[in-house]
Amino acid sequence: MAGDPVSPLNALPVLQGARRPPAAVEINDVTLREGEQSEGVRFAIETKVALALALERSGVAQVQVGYPGRFADDAHAVRAVAAALTDARVEAVALAFVSDWEAEVDACLASGADVVNVVSRSSDRLHRVLGTDRVAVSKRTHAAIRRIVDAGVEVAFTPSDSTRADPGFLAELWQVAAAAGAARVYVADSVGVATPELAAFLVDRAAELTGLPVGVHCHSDFGLGVANSLAGVMAGADRVDVAVNGLGDRAGNPPLEEVVAALELLYDSRTGVSLGSLTDLSRRFADAAGRVLAPNKPISGPGVFTHVLPTHTSAIEADSRAIQPFEPDLVGNVGRLAPRA
Repeated sequence: MAGDPVSPLNALPVLQGARRPPAAVEINDVTLREGEQSEGVRFAIETKVALALALERSGVAQVQVGYPGRFADDAHAVRAVAAALTDARVEAVALAFVSDWEAEVDACLASGADVVNVVSRSSDRLHRVLGTDRVAVSKRTHAAIRRIVDAGVEVAFTPSDSTRADPGFLAELWQVAAAAGAARVYVADSVGVATPELAAFLVDRAAELTGLPVGVHCHSDFGLGVANSLAGVMAGADRVDVAVNGLGDRAGNPPLEEVVAALELLYDSRTGVSLGSLTDLSRRFADAAGRVLAPNKPISGPGVFTHVLPTHTSAIEADSRAIQPFEPDLVGNVGRLAPRA
């Protein structure tokens, strides 16, 4: 699309700040974990393998599968997915804030995952609920990361609830993780309360404090999951957590298909994901989750390229780009002209 941008105005010099989005952004799909935190969604292990293979074929770089130390089914699923994939990396999640954190870590190490995402709680609200404190969380974060690094496995560190944490303690956790050997740190908008401005600020801060690559993990409680992810990328994040169709806790995570399309077509950042696979992926996951795609679901909805207004239909007949941002087949979808009811 570089030669025929969806809008040349996106490239106006007045809009180009000192920072540009990374030329390449890695997509980490978390649907197999977060999706099962949606009410009524459960994937059988063989379904997880099939979905992970579909993600790999589409070009997704990394697939997060679950909590091997929490659930026996997740441990089996991580092993099965790791054995099936040949190109995409597999990530497992270890909770560092629980009393049996060592078992969490060891289960992840035994699962065959390529990456372990160590999660600590960063906000005092969650510390009170869980009966932990800052000193204990900091110590466990360091110990958990060190245990994994010493085993020769890559670590990503996520301070859950980053966007409600005390800034000083959040900075401490990022630095502790970096000192322990984490390869990447995250900004996690765990309850979807950040503005895009905050997301960008925290990504910039994490990179400045650690010198490490930064990822963003957002939720859509205010409908800002995609916007906050893109703001994080504009601030320098080069990995984005996404979930197909926006599955996930509560209002869900940023939809893979929307984030990928926006990065590729609006920001000219390469994700490695085939645009033509997006609608098929969306429909596969909808079927597996027992969810119906809304007709107007961006990118992959069955009616999102349907035109009804007579002036629109005549415009489309004359120029297929006249009243839509791109050709439907670019993302594996189809368009049609429909009579007005």
